[in-house]
Amino acid sequence: MYQVRRAMIPKNKHFRQIRWTAIFLVLLLAGCAKTVRAKPDQTVSTALFDFAVSEAQPLTEYPGVTVPEDRRLISLMLTVTNTGAETLPVFARDFQFQWGEGAEDFGCCLDALDDRMMPYAQDLAAGESGGGLVLVLVPRDCTALTVAYEEQRADGTSAGTYFVEVPL
Repeated sequence: MYQVRRAMIPKNKHFRQIRWTAIFLVLLLAGCAKTVRAKPDQTVSTALFDFAVSEAQPLTEYPGVTVPEDRRLISLMLTVTNTGAETLPVFARDFQFQWGEGAEDFGCCLDALDDRMMPYAQDLAAGESGGGLVLVLVPRDCTALTVAYEEQRADGTSAGTYFVEVPL
């Protein structure tokens, strides 16, 4: 026959405090990836940079862009500021543009066509800001656009997701 032995657990207040702190830390670490939602003209802070979306508006045309009949051309300003201590490469396609719940309701910005537009890639020194005009083709009936950025850790897991919701 086996005899079950109970572990000797101190029942003092200090031990309970340590136990609850440990449980809290485990739960906190399990949910480290954060979700941030913002509106146009609000600064969004990630671990490496701040960014802001502003001046969103529909365009009927833009030099070098052909707008299909079932689409609308949207322009917006995207500003990125390096908040780190080292030079940071920033890519225009790090940002995704979403306009619905469907599996295909998203896209990237168009490639830069002139100096006003955000370049494909730019290196920002510590404290430096960059960015530019971004053009996106969305469905004609689209009434809102979400600019999304996902921050990833070195191991590939998500460190946070950032959304700027833009009414059109």
